[in-house]
Amino acid sequence: MIAFSLSEKQKAIQQKFHALAESGLRPLVIPVDQEAPGSIDSRYLRIMARENLNALLIPREYGGKELDCVTLAVLIEEITWGSGDFSSIYQTNLHAIKTMLIAGTHEQKMEFLPQMMDPKKGIASFCHTEFKGGSDSSSFTTTARLEKGCYVLNGTKNPVMNAGDACFFVVWASMENDPGRSGINAFIVPRESAGISYGSYYDKSGYRGVPMRKVSFRNVKIPKNNLIGPAGSGYLTLMQAVDWGRVLVGASCVGLARAAIELALDYAKKRNIKGRPIISNQGVAFMLAELSTQLEAARLLVWKACRLIDEGVDYTSAASMAKLFASELAVRAASDGLLILGQEGIYRSALMDKLQRDAQLTRIVEGTSQIQKAIIASQL
Repeated sequence: MIAFSLSEKQKAIQQKFHALAESGLRPLVIPVDQEAPGSIDSRYLRIMARENLNALLIPREYGGKELDCVTLAVLIEEITWGSGDFSSIYQTNLHAIKTMLIAGTHEQKMEFLPQMMDPKKGIASFCHTEFKGGSDSSSFTTTARLEKGCYVLNGTKNPVMNAGDACFFVVWASMENDPGRSGINAFIVPRESAGISYGSYYDKSGYRGVPMRKVSFRNVKIPKNNLIGPAGSGYLTLMQAVDWGRVLVGASCVGLARAAIELALDYAKKRNIKGRPIISNQGVAFMLAELSTQLEAARLLVWKACRLIDEGVDYTSAASMAKLFASELAVRAASDGLLILGQEGIYRSALMDKLQRDAQLTRIVEGTSQIQKAIIASQL
């Protein structure tokens, strides 16, 4: 059955998190954006803990309040409408949690998932990107070797979101004796492990409130039991986690695009030239009509991919379509919105300027637009 409407429960969640986004997140966007690069803003951490957001992906058997994927996408659209920075921090947590849900043992879930619901911890990092690797996830310069009952990690992940605030890292590495896909493994690395060091926080154009820095592992010893999944399964686990993550990135792009369209629409109705609102001009009205149509299409692509996830069927192509279309829309919406606002949108204190800078990054994270097209083409 095809459904285009939300259930009463989903509507209640949508309303709850829109209210949170409007009163709790939106007022922080510009102040956080204007801060010097650093760790996660303490106000974001308090909201994350108060709402127990990480629990919404964790199954009830581990103490969570798991939501279906469609409902989670609805939630992410709302919080991204409020703050893309906050949403990205949250989604990084969800990536780490999802990796354990895909391939982790019961013992790993019992040990680490409760940490994600601990108000004093509750932050994780998803470490797969390497400086020279980019979109190539078939091998890593970060290596692991099995030595005396534990794994020893060496290498650098760069950039890493939430680095410095994370209570643990999910790290991908290639075994020293097998540099190919069959030698890729994922590991849970507790923050307190000896041998972890950090680079400076990056000063970025977009998503400035999301901490990104280099994380290096030098002879970091972790228990053998911290291997996620069977030996050699890391590549498959990563592909599953990233496919799933693309859908939620698509949802966040919908939230960003919606924020930009609403700002532009509100301004176009209020801004008068020669006694007429500029929305009465066909050039402006048609621009907003196209963006509004594309917004509906992007949301439905995201919801379709989420529905496939909830039904347990293949969603690889649908995830890439949703992420591709929604991220390209986010860029168009922020760019066209800036044209409509004109000089009102160009200042660093303007929300549209923030949305414009953030939107550019959405075409890069979780695989560039070109990567998404390659994935879609491979599924034709």
